[in-house]
Amino acid sequence: MQDNPNTGESPSLDCEDWRIAFQPYAAFPELAFVLAQHLHSVTKLIELGRLGAAEALAGLDRAINALMPHTRFADTRYREIARKFYLRAVAGKLSTEQEDELHRLGLLGEGK
Repeated sequence: MQDNPNTGESPSLDCEDWRIAFQPYAAFPELAFVLAQHLHSVTKLIELGRLGAAEALAGLDRAINALMPHTRFADTRYREIARKFYLRAVAGKLSTEQEDELHRLGLLGEGK
């Protein structure tokens, strides 16, 4: 999902987006439950205020980094460059040219 190029806003996390993202967990109910527990923990940290939110953000950053090995970005020998573009792609901060090039290289799927 990318930021809206006209407004700089991130897309909403609607129910369908979550269904699509979590579909692979259908075959792994225990792992789905563990992920739900982690997401609940993030929610509780945010509810604690500024310090909890900082911890929640750090945890989400760790999660984003932990997902990289499961993406096409991990299948390259240029790991540090791939990590840079992975993080920019996740944040929706790629230029149109960068996005087109990553599609051409097969690192980005079709998306939404």
